Amino acid sequence: MLNIISRSLVLKEISGPQKVVANLIAGLEKLGYPYMLNKRLDSCERLYIHDDTVALRKVAELDPKIKVVVGPNLYVVPREIPQELDISKAIYLVPSEWTKRFWLFFGFDRCPMESWATGINTEEFVPSADKKEFILIYWKERFMWELAAVKKELEAKHLPYTVLHYDEGYQEEKFKRLLKNTRYVIWLGRQESQGIALQEVLSANVPVLVCDASSVGHSTVIGGWNREERDYKNTTSAEYFDTRCGIKINDFSELGSAIDKMETNLTVFEPRQYILEHLSLEGQARKFLGFYEKHFRLSYEAGFKEKLLREGKWLNAEWYYLFYLKLKQLGVQAVKAAWRSR
Repeated sequence: MLNIISRSLVLKEISGPQKVVANLIAGLEKLGYPYMLNKRLDSCERLYIHDDTVALRKVAELDPKIKVVVGPNLYVVPREIPQELDISKAIYLVPSEWTKRFWLFFGFDRCPMESWATGINTEEFVPSADKKEFILIYWKERFMWELAAVKKELEAKHLPYTVLHYDEGYQEEKFKRLLKNTRYVIWLGRQESQGIALQEVLSANVPVLVCDASSVGHSTVIGGWNREERDYKNTTSAEYFDTRCGIKINDFSELGSAIDKMETNLTVFEPRQYILEHLSLEGQARKFLGFYEKHFRLSYEAGFKEKLLREGKWLNAEWYYLFYLKLKQLGVQAVKAAWRSR
């Protein structure tokens, strides 16, 4: 039995963090594994704190029999973690091996760390038999000259395209509609810790040409990164990717020849097969549950038989706290809307 503590899920706004936990739950349901959402922190032996820093502050106070996995949607960089916060009893998750290397490089030593990616919903993102009419340029926080270079190359080759602007706000149904008619995607995005949207493209069996980010700071949005973090180069826009998925390039001088290769090899790529093999819902849920066995000797099989230890709710399940979180969410959305309208 697993107790999941998540704000993103109860707020119901579709986002990367929300999909991390929603897809984990979908995987648990496929496995038939028992779980609870936002119950009191000591409700059962296995506790997962997904994105709630308030709950994280309680970890050190819990009975040692409560085994805790936390992350990945808590902090962006290790220096954000308060020095007084004791998470030594927990296992900290990050979404990929490159982010694990990043965190270790910048000194994270507060507790054991594991890389784990959430599974992709291959029943929601499926191949389409519709006519493939255009190339989709997915443009997320990359420089205008790079977008212009991609457009220029496609126009020179007389190839039709559509641009999906990330900063216009995520609209999942629009994304799915576009994918139905997309021959392939040219991915022009910043570094991604996992890259769920790109993996959903692959799940729809649409190959991708990735114009890879050269560093963490290869973006129009630098946010809270400091200079040393922005200069970190051992990163990528597509960590989960192989030759079945499409092509990666690191230099725009390769763009023209890469487009030619995409055009020639469209029937050869098998991106959905990659997702089914490496990022299925049940496979990633099973990997997640394996951390309790690896670090705490709580076997997968025993989890099906575990009983509720205590009744009660965590804050995120209380109506007054949920009201507060929704007001906070509206404020964030207003800031994003103002940013987009500049």
